[in-house]
Amino acid sequence: MNITQSSKGDNLVSIKINVEKADYEGMVEKTLKQMRQKANVPGFRPGMVPMGMIKKMYGASAKMEALNTIVSDSLNKHIVDNKLDLLGYPLNDTEQQQPTDLEKDDSIDFYFEAALRPEINVDFTNTMVDFYHIVPTDEEVDKVVEDLQQRNPDTSHPETVGEDDRLEIKIREAKNGKEVEGGYEKDGVFFNMSQIKNKTQRKKFIDKEVGSEFVVNFAKVFGSEEEAAKVLGNDAPVAGDFNIIIDDAIRNEKPELNEDFFKKIFPDKEIKDLDAFKVAVKAEMEKQHEVETDPILFNKMIDELVAAVHFDLPDAFMKRWIVENSQGKITAEDAEKNYEKDYVKGLRWQLIEDSIVKANPELIINDEEVKNFVLRQIFPGIDYATLEDDMKANLDKIAANYLKDEQQVNGIKNQLADIKMTQFLKGKMNINFAETTAADFMKKLEEEQKTK
Repeated sequence: MNITQSSKGDNLVSIKINVEKADYEGMVEKTLKQMRQKANVPGFRPGMVPMGMIKKMYGASAKMEALNTIVSDSLNKHIVDNKLDLLGYPLNDTEQQQPTDLEKDDSIDFYFEAALRPEINVDFTNTMVDFYHIVPTDEEVDKVVEDLQQRNPDTSHPETVGEDDRLEIKIREAKNGKEVEGGYEKDGVFFNMSQIKNKTQRKKFIDKEVGSEFVVNFAKVFGSEEEAAKVLGNDAPVAGDFNIIIDDAIRNEKPELNEDFFKKIFPDKEIKDLDAFKVAVKAEMEKQHEVETDPILFNKMIDELVAAVHFDLPDAFMKRWIVENSQGKITAEDAEKNYEKDYVKGLRWQLIEDSIVKANPELIINDEEVKNFVLRQIFPGIDYATLEDDMKANLDKIAANYLKDEQQVNGIKNQLADIKMTQFLKGKMNINFAETTAADFMKKLEEEQKTK
């Protein structure tokens, strides 16, 4: 057997594999003997069919099987031994392959065409991307401050019930103003005063002292038996009366914008006044806008690199490769028609990205990063590094169970790879940031979409 390789230009090589009879005849004989043992031919006992008959019946298929195995193994070995960095897998070289007569030809030539990855030099200094830095308006900052107050109220437990309090009560089934012995009872029932729509019913609770005990009909209190069941539970006899005891009144009030509140929102910062607090809020808003717009910037950076980094693609080969790897879903006509629009950018970016990652191995996503990502998703806010060993072990088990899904793991790796590559490119490429508002950014984005 002899293997030779020659250049076809444009990052293409031709690989010729010559297979002689001595290379495959042993495999063919072994296969035919196995077939003889299994052959079921009328007039002959199993294993006693004449070998000449077996060769006539199965010789061509046994030879083809042996040739396929030898050629495949030899091609793979040639690729590894010669350290060929290929685009996809080699295809049959239809230009050079000659017709073969399996029965007559002892020496057979097989031709393959392979595409080599081009040498790529990414020069970030010659790139330029125009993008936007979203700066929140004063009104937007004030709105977020207001929202933070609403979501982080001061909580107190007043002695008497107010209009907007949340109550914790005990309930005991009652009849004629008295508790029913052995009747339905439940502790730790919560509801908001805002759930009581009827003014008359609300008056029964307003200004009542914590610890008060009185009889109510919850179907009347909440307006219907259905609404009462949502509070008391579907097993409660909501149509009847209940004796209730108010265990607690919980009052949420808008907090003052003082140092205690600032510390609650930004525990790691020393903020003394409202102006400094708004500056901190604004900075966090800008960070969030950056996270939200980074995927758009990433696509723009990809477009710039695809346009700026020049190298030749073996287009004819790639079109054939797309068709042969589509499992019959794409025709040669489709590939020819849609190659530039649907494939070229993706192919070029994949090669550029591979080149960048090869030169910067820190961009490769490792298993530890995937695990940490999963833990952050399941347990947001937990500082893994500060946990006790037994807690770490429990979290590791949860993450390991989650990561058994290979498809899910690949999705996470792709997501993390994009995030990592985005930050890397932002540090390498020339980006011209223009300040804008969130509203204007959306308008500009819509305008860009219309022009595509």
